[in-house]
Amino acid sequence: MKHYFAILPIAAAALCGCVNVDEEVAQTPSVYWKAPKDAQPTEFYNPEQIKTDKIESEKDAASAKPADASAKPAANAKPAAKTDLSASEKMLAGARLSLDELTDIALENNTSTRVYWFQAKRYAAQLGRAQSAYYPQISVGAQVYRDKTKPGYAGIPIGAYYETAYGPSAEINWLLYDFGKREAQVQSAREAMRAANFEFNQTLQDVVLNVNLAYYKFCAAVGNVKAAKLSLEDSKTSYESADRKLKDGVGNKQDMLNALASLRNAEFEVENKLSNVETARAELANVLGVSASDIADISDEVAVAKNSVVSEKIDSLIAKAMRSRQSLMAGYAKLRQTQSDVKAAKRDFLPQLGANASASYGWYTDGNRDDQYQYKFGLSASWSIFEGFARKYALIDAKAAERAQAQQLKAEQIQIMSNIWAYYHVYRSSVKQLASAEATVVASEEAYQATRTGFASGVNTLTDLLNAQSRLAAARQTKVNATTNMAAAVARLSHAVGALSASEK
Repeated sequence: MKHYFAILPIAAAALCGCVNVDEEVAQTPSVYWKAPKDAQPTEFYNPEQIKTDKIESEKDAASAKPADASAKPAANAKPAAKTDLSASEKMLAGARLSLDELTDIALENNTSTRVYWFQAKRYAAQLGRAQSAYYPQISVGAQVYRDKTKPGYAGIPIGAYYETAYGPSAEINWLLYDFGKREAQVQSAREAMRAANFEFNQTLQDVVLNVNLAYYKFCAAVGNVKAAKLSLEDSKTSYESADRKLKDGVGNKQDMLNALASLRNAEFEVENKLSNVETARAELANVLGVSASDIADISDEVAVAKNSVVSEKIDSLIAKAMRSRQSLMAGYAKLRQTQSDVKAAKRDFLPQLGANASASYGWYTDGNRDDQYQYKFGLSASWSIFEGFARKYALIDAKAAERAQAQQLKAEQIQIMSNIWAYYHVYRSSVKQLASAEATVVASEEAYQATRTGFASGVNTLTDLLNAQSRLAAARQTKVNATTNMAAAVARLSHAVGALSASEK
């Protein structure tokens, strides 16, 4: 028999040799890992199938989509009363969308808010699970068994008999006192839930900021198209003037060709700027959580929100952020969570007191046997004395987590103060930049008009005219960018302080 036992370690070693975890990863860091077939998803979903509360089948998603969702309203169709439509309904109807309406659409469709919302619900469920430790644990059961009994006397069997019994049973266990461990665990779960809710709020603020930034980028792209088209008109005027002077015999072909080259370059710039508009539209649609084709008509009016944030001093803004920034509130909640984890780890060294009770009842198929029942109840005490230092290391882990979270909170505070400092001065600078850009446009327009008149009269050369035209084009685009940059600076500063939107006071 001992030879059979000797085979066991040999067989175990052989089986271990058959296990090769290297097959589960890439062979080298520079080799692409090829996923096995069972790692591939068995079913793929389109974005339309993934709803807030469920995942629809492809057939249901197709039937739920309006048949005319992509159709544009007829030219002679009477527009619906826009006050009766939500932002998403306006989008489907092809109506022009403002920044506020785009923000509403993002809050309804952006997947980031959904992720953090469900995350908060998960932590709420974990809080409920932690609180369940205060309640007794009750279990019920039933059993059926066949019993064989062989009685005997003085070691001599005198026969055997069988009996069949069945009946229910119940048991209750209740932890009465654990020196505050459950309280610490519940508090830890509660703080984790609060942190998740603060992070959800911060995600809403992040989405609003991203909508603002994407919208202003779209407005800048549209504004640059308008500026490029104005430059195109100026280039056409310059070319026509140079061509006319050539035909009249008072110009030269070189000037005409230079003007033509400037015209073609202006046409190129228009197409380039139009492409940028569609790129900005796609980025905005991504932030909204919709398709780019769904937001065909967007208002491009840039209005800087009237916000008291920009009128306050920087120290006041930093103090306000330290009290209201949601990411900081989440950091404080996580710090309290780790502190509660430390408390629970300390309480794990202490005993636990509980109560228990059980009862069972049995019926016998043998009519000569009476029914039997039993019940018991009592108190219990348990105290784990040694478990290989597991509780010690759990306490060390909890304390390290607390200190790490304190450092993360500090880093978040420093980052927010740095952001406010930077965005505050960016805004102050953007105000002056916009004023300078507006004055530059006025001066460049006057210079261009004077140069064009001088070119027509022969005082200025075509080079003078093209240079003035180029300066005017650059000034127009600078003004567009300065306007959107100032609006974006207000949005960033408001977000850094902790406001939900740039219009919040």
